[in-house]
Amino acid sequence: MMKKTVTLIVFMFSVSVFSQNFTDNNGLKQGKWEVKFDDGKTKYIGIFKDGVEQGLFKFYYNSGELKATKEFFHKGKAAATHIFYKNGNIRASGLYVNKLKDSTWNYYSNDSILVLSEQFHSGDFHGTRKNFYETGEIYIITQWENGMKNGKFVQYFINGEINIKANYLRGIYDGEYASYNTDGTLFFTGFYKRGIRKGEWKYYNNGVLDKITHE
Repeated sequence: MMKKTVTLIVFMFSVSVFSQNFTDNNGLKQGKWEVKFDDGKTKYIGIFKDGVEQGLFKFYYNSGELKATKEFFHKGKAAATHIFYKNGNIRASGLYVNKLKDSTWNYYSNDSILVLSEQFHSGDFHGTRKNFYETGEIYIITQWENGMKNGKFVQYFINGEINIKANYLRGIYDGEYASYNTDGTLFFTGFYKRGIRKGEWKYYNNGVLDKITHE
């Protein structure tokens, strides 16, 4: 009976040791891990298998509030991520692939208003990037390709009217450029070639052509 009791105690002790913060003989994390700040408060909790994150991980502020969650999939290579303000409101959400931002990321103000939406590929801006006014109206839409502005650029007044329409080619202005007044009438138009003004630039007064310059 004594022998069985000792065996049971040893078994329970082993389960307790190996069920949390366990690293195997190959140095790989296994099972449930809970990492703490220096003051003993939880920093993050999650499960590993052969050193790879599995399922839901929770991260915390030192003050105890939930800071972020990461839901790992594709053998730990991807993580659907949500980041929170201390008051619990969502601050940002998006996808990591191989620890780099990928696909669409959205960012919110403390009042839960969308202030920025951007697309990534392997950590680089790639796709559409949208900036918003603090009150939620669209401010700027920019096209990106492999980390550089490339394509249409549109900037809006807060009333929804277009302020600027332009085009980028590998990071610099290239093509037609137009600026408008808050009532939608033209202010001036022209053309860029590799970041340099070229040809006629037309300026308007109350929507009526006022003068033309040559660059």
